[in-house]
Amino acid sequence: MTGALESLIEIVFGLFSFAALLRFMLQVAGAPYRNPVSEFSVSMSEFAVSRLRRLIPGARAVEYAPLLWAWLLECLLLAINLTVFGMVHPTDLLQFLPWILAMGVVSILRHGLYILMGAVFILAVLSWVNPYSPVMPAAEALTSPFLAPLRKLIPTLGTVDLTPVILMVIFQLTLTVIVGALEMLVQRLM
Repeated sequence: MTGALESLIEIVFGLFSFAALLRFMLQVAGAPYRNPVSEFSVSMSEFAVSRLRRLIPGARAVEYAPLLWAWLLECLLLAINLTVFGMVHPTDLLQFLPWILAMGVVSILRHGLYILMGAVFILAVLSWVNPYSPVMPAAEALTSPFLAPLRKLIPTLGTVDLTPVILMVIFQLTLTVIVGALEMLVQRLM
């Protein structure tokens, strides 16, 4: 029963954190607001972002409240996992606060890479199946800053563009090597 409750909590927190982080990333990428992905991320995070916006103002047409909300959710999830599921007594949670805050940053980095990998995958599939999908502008906005430099270096083979595959390998290596190293470094803090 505890495993099911832990999974349910992680799914709920993860969904809201994912939506807030996706909202932030779409704003940074300059994705058009009128697409299903942007509308989903805004509707899932607006209740909290509207309140956090008072504390953290945006700059250069990007609001940082969604990023803060995603990070707070990740930190709260870590605190819940530590206390509710028996690793740390709630009164001792304060001494683990630096670890929770740092691991929250690592979680946000990991989730951001997952979002980018998903966007590359969606872009590749939709370019073959339905290039006029309403999701396509969001996927293009998220991936074009990474694909454009690769496309200058790697030519297409006939009509096949290999840059999405190469970018997925780069993201996976970044996830494994850099984010993995950061996670191990933060684990040593605990």
